[in-house]
Amino acid sequence: MKRKLIFIAVLTILAHSGIALAQELVQFDKNAYIMSMESRKILKIAMVDCVAMALKNNTEIQIKSIVPKIADANVLTADGKFDPVISLDYLMEDNTDNSDSPLYGPNPTKVRTNIINLGYDQTLISGTRLALDFDTTRTRSNYNPTIQSINPVYDSFATFTVVQPLMRGFGITVTQADFLIAKNNKLKSVQDFRDEVIRTLTDVKKAYYDFQYSLEQYKTAVVSLKRVEDLHDINKEKYAKGLASNVDLLQSEAETARFEQAVAGAEGVMKLAEDKLKFITNLVNDEKLWNADIELIGEIDYKEEKVDIIDSLDKSFSHRPDYEAAKIILKNKNISVIYNRNGLFPVVDLVGSYGFNGLAGSFDKDMGILGSGMYQDWTIGVSVTMPLGNDDAKGKYRKSQLDKQQALISFKRLEQKIILEVRNAVRDIDIRYRVLQASIKNRDAEVRNYEAQSARFRAGLVSTHDIIDFQEKLARAEVNYASSVIDYNKAQIELAKAEGMMLEYDNIKIE
Repeated sequence: MKRKLIFIAVLTILAHSGIALAQELVQFDKNAYIMSMESRKILKIAMVDCVAMALKNNTEIQIKSIVPKIADANVLTADGKFDPVISLDYLMEDNTDNSDSPLYGPNPTKVRTNIINLGYDQTLISGTRLALDFDTTRTRSNYNPTIQSINPVYDSFATFTVVQPLMRGFGITVTQADFLIAKNNKLKSVQDFRDEVIRTLTDVKKAYYDFQYSLEQYKTAVVSLKRVEDLHDINKEKYAKGLASNVDLLQSEAETARFEQAVAGAEGVMKLAEDKLKFITNLVNDEKLWNADIELIGEIDYKEEKVDIIDSLDKSFSHRPDYEAAKIILKNKNISVIYNRNGLFPVVDLVGSYGFNGLAGSFDKDMGILGSGMYQDWTIGVSVTMPLGNDDAKGKYRKSQLDKQQALISFKRLEQKIILEVRNAVRDIDIRYRVLQASIKNRDAEVRNYEAQSARFRAGLVSTHDIIDFQEKLARAEVNYASSVIDYNKAQIELAKAEGMMLEYDNIKIE
């Protein structure tokens, strides 16, 4: 893996994937896929192209990118608890009834009442509940004026009420518990999304290297076939001149057929690896490119990376998304403990209200009396509610404590897992690098040995059986070298994943 991979991907998937997934599903266009098979296409790509296609097209990333949006909606829902509420009611009542005393009123009695209620309610983050109410009532009746001196009568009052919890429901953490947990879940969803991107990039890069390795195996098989074909041609010339036996000719002919089988087998493995790369980059969903032959830009290569386990551990504990997500889970568990512990307390509320009254025969006079503050009402007191037993609250508190204890154990376990993963990744890089250096020496030695033995074969000093054996040793050395390079590059990918630094190393930014 090249740590200096120059690639900046600004993931606007969060803004676009929801729209894309909301569109109608496009039906499979069989004809388009069939037409693309009529002409052979070659798609030349590098690692950076595969990463870009995966970030843009991978469905798992698209699915995960929607989760932060859902979490953001949950934050809005939880915050709605503190939104002010305005209410407006208008009622008209008409009552006709028989009078029980004709001396004090007509029979039947008729009363018409118009009521307007205007209210404002809000809960503050401190748990304080505020209410402002304005009520006005207009009443007209057919009572004798001597009995009801004001007809119609307007009766209005305005009241401001404050309820402050002193025990249950007291405290910013308690009143904002749902909101704080929702905000934390939003942060966690972002970390989960980053973790999904890292996992996808890891799979994409490994699929790229698997395909590259299968290409090297195929190339080696083709070269080995060419060598044995050349050997067979030499044997035919020698046989024609009487310098080689029929056994040598038959042996080289049999080896040619065997290597042809090896080439066919290597081609099959290569195509399977190619399809895997197409699948993970979603190229298989492109009717124009799904059947194209992939050619990788650049030769198989590696870059030595110096690693330090302490540095890698520092990076992992400051960048790994799963570690950050676990810390957020602990915060939420702690909030739940505080909230449920508060539920054990009795309800003790300090209640106070203050208001003004008005009474007159017209609305404007009624409002004038109300505004003058001549007639005042106020109340103050304490409301106490004590549940008997309170088993529900006790059970919830105990459960929240156990959930937090479980989360702490899981968090500690995750720390141990991270330490082991980083250590293993660092150790694996060292081992893979030493294996790679040994494979280079072995390959170079086999190349020189084969060249020397080929010269001896042409001079008649080496048998057909021996030269075929030297060819197979060279082929194995070439494949082992390719395998060692791929394994070393994969080890670097695993370290970047263990550190949680893959996005930073590839200069990928998530918006």
